[in-house]
Amino acid sequence: MNYDAIIIGAGISGSCVARELAKYNLKTAVLEKGYDLCSGATKGNSATVHSGHDAAYGTNKAHYNVRGNAMYDTMCEELSVPFNRNGTIVFAGSDAEMEEVYRLKANADKNQVPGVRVLTKEELIELEPPYWGPDVKGALYAPSGGMVCPYTLVFALCENAADNGVEFFLNTQVNNIEKTGEGFLLNTNNGIFTSKYIFNCAGVHADEMNNFISENKITIMPRKGSHLILDKKLAPYVKQTLCQTPFTMPGGGHTKGQGIMPSVDGTIILGCEAIDTTEKDNNDTSREGLNMILDYFDANWKHFPLSYYYPKFPRHLIINAFASNRPHPTTDDFIIGEVKDAPGFFNLAGIESPGVTAAPAIAFDVVNDAASKYNFTKNESFNPIRKAKKPFREMTEEERNEAIAEDPDYGKIICRCELITKAEILKAIRGPIGARSVNAVKMRTRAGMGRCQGGFCGPEVARIISQELNIPMTDVLLSGAGSNILLREIGAEEVSHEEA
Repeated sequence: MNYDAIIIGAGISGSCVARELAKYNLKTAVLEKGYDLCSGATKGNSATVHSGHDAAYGTNKAHYNVRGNAMYDTMCEELSVPFNRNGTIVFAGSDAEMEEVYRLKANADKNQVPGVRVLTKEELIELEPPYWGPDVKGALYAPSGGMVCPYTLVFALCENAADNGVEFFLNTQVNNIEKTGEGFLLNTNNGIFTSKYIFNCAGVHADEMNNFISENKITIMPRKGSHLILDKKLAPYVKQTLCQTPFTMPGGGHTKGQGIMPSVDGTIILGCEAIDTTEKDNNDTSREGLNMILDYFDANWKHFPLSYYYPKFPRHLIINAFASNRPHPTTDDFIIGEVKDAPGFFNLAGIESPGVTAAPAIAFDVVNDAASKYNFTKNESFNPIRKAKKPFREMTEEERNEAIAEDPDYGKIICRCELITKAEILKAIRGPIGARSVNAVKMRTRAGMGRCQGGFCGPEVARIISQELNIPMTDVLLSGAGSNILLREIGAEEVSHEEA
């Protein structure tokens, strides 16, 4: 299969590049090794749009963090993606940590982060009432910080790219890349692809892609971060993103500061730790990682305003946990741009935190540079708008009645916890890059993300997938290949025998 441009990876970097390339008259494809879009690091992070106060001055991270942050309002409006510029508070629990607050303020000023200021404890209480622990001295306040759902954003970017002509290939792993006279040959598990240009957005595997074709080797070290999700009962009590000053965690691993993040979907995200690992594709949570988070909040919960409502860290309100491996480069900075000894091959490698924030700006620059050098022509019919119907759970009573009148499947609630309807699930399956598993439906609609974690709606979602794709229930997958939910159907005779 022959293309002008191929993007390797469909996380936040790959999806941003896909949308940027759709602005040009190119035959473009995205190759994703996962069972679905956004199956790597982007799926499992804190959902924070960082202000840029933490990234070291003079680095790619600092430059693209601030620029990417500024692009979020317009981008999310065009794509109908929820975005909350709620601000970030980095508090100090001691005089030594207050010194770190002032260091972060100086760094933020160098990075030209807008509106950052140091708060006294009294100002902090006024901003995020009603209570901060007795040891809290003050804080850094960054009003440009925000929250987004990263996988919702990736799906929106990719759907918009698909609507503008970009093709997507899931379950497609690049096993080798060779230079050719006209570009590159990619050997995958789904056959041979050729392309004039390659955009390497392969996350923890970006070093392998680069090293196939370049003598300038790079190394990506997976760095695992885990998070906990708390019940929506706590949502009314947190406005800003709250975290303590950066520190080195027990047992090693540097973190920007354990935090409490109010998600755009109404839950609360806690985390995260940072543990270096060698298992690139192991995104499972671990007892070690989760214990680091639990131990921290057990010991430091008194610092946070939520302790006013729940004096002890409310472990009983944890509804789930998740983890992912961030692609940490040994250079400790983003690796961006065309590879010198492989013209036409562009790296977006080592895009770890603040990667979700920085990706739109990185993609814009990389694609713009390629377009300028290789004379890409503009796609005058490019449409940046992705229209999405308001979720049923957010509709007014009048809007719900109108939706049901238009489509009766809006009147069938499948996920009670999140108020997800059959109409929304069918739309996810029938979309431009349709859901093909229970978890794919879950990521697009939130069916199964509530308090019961799919205990009620999971079987019904599987049944809808079976009916819509015209496959037996035994072929319905939880996620990727081999994750069949049911092994076999039980016949009437077996049921009678078991009851007897």
